[in-house]
Amino acid sequence: MKMNQKLLRRDFLKTTGVLVTGAALATSLGISRSAHAAGNDEMRVVLIGCGGRGGGAIRDRLQVGDNVKLVAVADAFEDRAVGLANALRNEEQMKNNVDLPDERVFFGPLAYLKAMECLRPGDQIVDASPPGFRPIHYSVAVERGLHCFLEKPCCSDAAGFRLLMKTNKLADEKNLKVCVGLQRHYDPNYIHWMEQVQEGRIGEPSFSHVYWNRDSYWFRRREPGESELQYQMRNWLHFTRFSGDNISEQNIHNIDIGLWFHGKGDPMVHPTIANAMGGRTFRAGPEDLMKEAPSFYEDRKAWDAWYEKNKDSFNRYGHVWDHFFVEFTFADESKMFAQSRQINNVWYFVNEYIVGTKGYGTPGRLLGPDRNVIWQNREKLPKGPFQWEHDCHVKAVRENTPFNNGYYGAMSSMTAVFGREAAYSGQMIFWDDAVNKGVQIMPTEGYSSFDQEPPIKPDANGFYESSVPVPGVYQPFAT
Repeated sequence: MKMNQKLLRRDFLKTTGVLVTGAALATSLGISRSAHAAGNDEMRVVLIGCGGRGGGAIRDRLQVGDNVKLVAVADAFEDRAVGLANALRNEEQMKNNVDLPDERVFFGPLAYLKAMECLRPGDQIVDASPPGFRPIHYSVAVERGLHCFLEKPCCSDAAGFRLLMKTNKLADEKNLKVCVGLQRHYDPNYIHWMEQVQEGRIGEPSFSHVYWNRDSYWFRRREPGESELQYQMRNWLHFTRFSGDNISEQNIHNIDIGLWFHGKGDPMVHPTIANAMGGRTFRAGPEDLMKEAPSFYEDRKAWDAWYEKNKDSFNRYGHVWDHFFVEFTFADESKMFAQSRQINNVWYFVNEYIVGTKGYGTPGRLLGPDRNVIWQNREKLPKGPFQWEHDCHVKAVRENTPFNNGYYGAMSSMTAVFGREAAYSGQMIFWDDAVNKGVQIMPTEGYSSFDQEPPIKPDANGFYESSVPVPGVYQPFAT
């Protein structure tokens, strides 16, 4: 699919083998160990990024069929690469699909290049590295003629987005298949839901609410002897250039569904205006104080006393925010309201809610103006969407059918960046400015050595408060 094509997402997904209707869904998507349609040649794959998501993604890839084989792994850190390699070698379900001698277990900032050197054109990568690195990894892989599975989000700044879009076009020219780990696109609750929306069951899009509100995430303490860059890459979630902040790293799933709805299936639709707010309230210190906090709801007096005692220890690691609220406006004046939050002891809610001129709904269900159910999904699949996305990608490679999730992956990633920059700056900003003039926070070429100095530095106490974005001060555009 060319960048300027305005295909309905329903038709786009049909061409990728992702969307079919009714009872045919499971059988049409089915790609069992004996069902490869275009030969049984071994499909070689390497994994880049050996963290939790990387381990999950490569296990899903290897369970597609006997002829998918993992031949190399790469991670910035030795313990991650070696640890996952050993785990996969010893797992009964995986070991027949793993060919990982020690010399193909790579680590260091340039490990991804060494892993790709183990492949030939037509082989595959699974990239689960921190999001800021993904545009350069994707670009190098497509230049080498490799099919790509990219975890989400796909970039952390506008420069990364521009590189993604350029690489998407090159992938089309080279007939390479690209899958992005926005797995809701492989879930019948979402596929059939959007099919009904695009058929006009609830009229024209009016607004949507998309939520990723949950508790706080992991943190890794500083280790003796590690460089500043090593420390920050170990804690990539807490540094914007690596993660994109929590609006990118998590809320992207829900933002992506909002784009699917407001775009009526066109993967190139995006909001035109972003107005946002947010902040950094309860990023606990290195001892993760929030785990020791009394419940705000159960004992407010105890909470107040605990907070007064420990308030000077908050906000001590990284420089990302812990909550966002963004109002996105589209060209047709419809709006998407996005919430994301990572704070303990608050409302935990992850979902999407859409409203049209004739009804509304949540995934798998649509209601009319009088709250009567007008449609509900009945389709079930024998596998979850995390597995189906890999099955469908491999099927497209085997059968040489059009398949490129890169466009909506890039658009959803940039929309999250767009909202973040509006919140950081406190300004109402416009899409074209954000894309063409947005600040670059991640080096296009990545890092070649742990001895390189990152632009964000700690203060004398080892904290990063001076680099936390402040609305009214932060500038979202390059000068």
